[in-house]
Amino acid sequence: MTDKLTLKVKCYILSLLIIAFIIIIYTALTTNWAEINWVPIIVFLTLIVLSDAFPVTLPHGGKVTVSFAAIAASILLFQPLIVITISAALELYLLSIRKERVKHLFNALQYIISIGTAALIYNYMVPEVGIITFLHIPAFITSMAIMFILNTTFVTLILAFVKNENPYNIWLINLKWSTLNLLSMAPLGVLIAVIYINVGFWGLALFLFPLILARHSFQSYMDMREAFLGTIKSLSLAIDAKDPYTKGHSSRVADYVLLLARELNWPEDKIEFLHYISMIHDVGKVTVPEHIIKKNKVLTSEEYDIMKDHSRAGADIVKDVNYFAQGSDIIKYHHERWDGCGYPENLKEEEIPEGARILAVADAFDAMTSNRPYRKAMSPKDALKELHQCSGSQFDPRVVKAFDQIYPAVIQEEKKKPVQSIAENTLNQA
Repeated sequence: MTDKLTLKVKCYILSLLIIAFIIIIYTALTTNWAEINWVPIIVFLTLIVLSDAFPVTLPHGGKVTVSFAAIAASILLFQPLIVITISAALELYLLSIRKERVKHLFNALQYIISIGTAALIYNYMVPEVGIITFLHIPAFITSMAIMFILNTTFVTLILAFVKNENPYNIWLINLKWSTLNLLSMAPLGVLIAVIYINVGFWGLALFLFPLILARHSFQSYMDMREAFLGTIKSLSLAIDAKDPYTKGHSSRVADYVLLLARELNWPEDKIEFLHYISMIHDVGKVTVPEHIIKKNKVLTSEEYDIMKDHSRAGADIVKDVNYFAQGSDIIKYHHERWDGCGYPENLKEEEIPEGARILAVADAFDAMTSNRPYRKAMSPKDALKELHQCSGSQFDPRVVKAFDQIYPAVIQEEKKKPVQSIAENTLNQA
């Protein structure tokens, strides 16, 4: 998060600052200072700081840490002001020494509000902290739910404001990761509190290894996910490199598909999958001879038949890969037509998987707006006009209508497309 903030972000952070200030004042006035024991506070502060020092970054920004278990335990053990203090202490310290001050200010404020509210609710439902029975579990679950909702909402909004993205999409993508963290860390927090009450300081040492292991496992999973995405991107680049006229084609098509699927209200998990499939939709071109792919004239009917087989070949390549198997039909049928005159099986209308219909529109638009050895690229405006002319014959009318809505965002992507003349394309062939 940079210091160059929009007015919307500044107003948002100012609102959080006011709310956080109110919560701090209220908890300070309602704190029973005579009951404060500084030794356990220092112990839990140390545990939270150590845990929070190694966050795991989520796919769309934001982070999770194993400190959540210690924070959950502190809600069961301490008064709300103490919980707020030990939860936000690290971010307040980083705020004073690091350059990304806005980022740490936001983190501190959202901790104060979300964790402070959770602690206040628990304290209201269970006035006497430091004692845990099964009767206290409903209060704990309620406080955890409130904290989770507030935390994910605050983080989602700041990311949406800074990145200028749809907050709902960010929330859905990060929800599954943060939910996993909640479900694994909250019960561990209860155990930490119970052990501390019954065993004392040394009992906490029992949880150091599980916390480290939990963080390592989560980070390993995220690293594996990043490696997987990197492999897909590399494969996409390798596919495009085979054809000198389609540099960046697969990634642009995948971006258009992402926008289209969201416009058509696909579930976020299916959108993510469709995005990956779209990045390798031309993988079957590896089976097409180079002299056909690199030919700088219109293909003969025989050569065109060979080229057309790339969609079927691509489906055959991915169908045995567990993750991609369910998307093989999208690759196979992305050249089918709404009127049934496409290939490879002359499917029509709803017989064609919706993912393939979305991919067909995105693929065609990028192809039309890219140079080919036998023609110059169309302007985006003319390509859009062509989509409308072919709506109901080549393309699903509903998808074309959705493309109208995302067209402004598509134009921004088109501006990033490398400018390359037909002459330069021919030179690249040699």
